[in-house]
Formats: sequence, C-alpha cells, structure tokens
Amino acid sequence: MDLGFACYRALDASQARGLSPDDLVRFSSANQPVRAADAVGADLYTYEAEVARVVDGDTLWVKVWLKRPLWLKEKLRLRGLDAAEIDTEEGRVAKEFVEGQIKKTTRVLVTTTKPDKWDRYLSDVFLMLPGGEEVFLNNLLLEEGHARRLDKVALGDWEAV
Repeated sequence: MDLGFACYRALDASQARGLSPDDLVRFSSANQPVRAADAVGADLYTYEAEVARVVDGDTLWVKVWLKRPLWLKEKLRLRGLDAAEIDTEEGRVAKEFVEGQIKKTTRVLVTTTKPDKWDRYLSDVFLMLPGGEEVFLNNLLLEEGHARRLDKVALGDWEAV
C-alpha cells in the first residue's frame, strides 16, 4: 500500500483480501486497511503535519504524518509563490511572518505535488486556528505582500518521471 512520499506498507493476504490495486483505503480502528468509499484522488496528497522549522518565507521543514505513528521529515516549498531571499530585509520579515502564523495554529494540513529540482515538495499549507478558522498560508503571504506569484514553472523544476 502506497502511503505517499515513496513510503509503502506491505499487506499480508488477509489484509489485502477484498481490495483492488486502485482502491483508496483508510485504516480502521482495528488498524486494518478498509476501502474508503467517500475518498477522492485529491485525498491522496493531503496530510496532517507539524512544522519543525521555517527556513524562509516560502520553505518549511515539516513532520508529515503518513499514518500515526508513522511520520517522516520533509522539506516543502509553498506552491505558486516566491518570497524574498532570507539574506534580505524583506526575506527576514517574510520568515518572521510565517513563524508568527505557525505559532497561532492548532493543526496544519498540507497538500503536495511532485518535488522540485531541489527535492522540496511543492505544497499548499492550511493552518487551523483555535476558533476553527482555516487559513491558506500560500494566499496569506501573497495578500500581505510577503511574496509574489510564481506562475511559470521551468521544466527543470520537476523530477524526471
């Protein structure tokens, strides 16, 4: 079973019984894989995460929960934007802004795509606030002027398939 991020879990014959290779599954309370009838393809790329470190305004190190207690450390690049480099005043302000937003959160969700040429997964980051509000960090950086849109992706930014 593919857990994402090139991480796999072997299933024995009894666990695989009744499942087909294209099934989307969840784990039951008994820790058994079961077909997730309500799941869609986009669910495959959505994970709960904890931010370990803010590198700069558009790059984070996160602890991604694949299936508790299984997690891995990944470097994420916020998709669709570019913040100033960390060695500039604007870059330091952008980093501090992101750190401030992270401190307010009760939960972090990330959706990912493929890694870029620097092995960072291009991601959308959603911050859950104590009042239940969801903040889309990528857009917030743009709205607050801490980043600019990055619409063009060079072919070299993607790993070979």
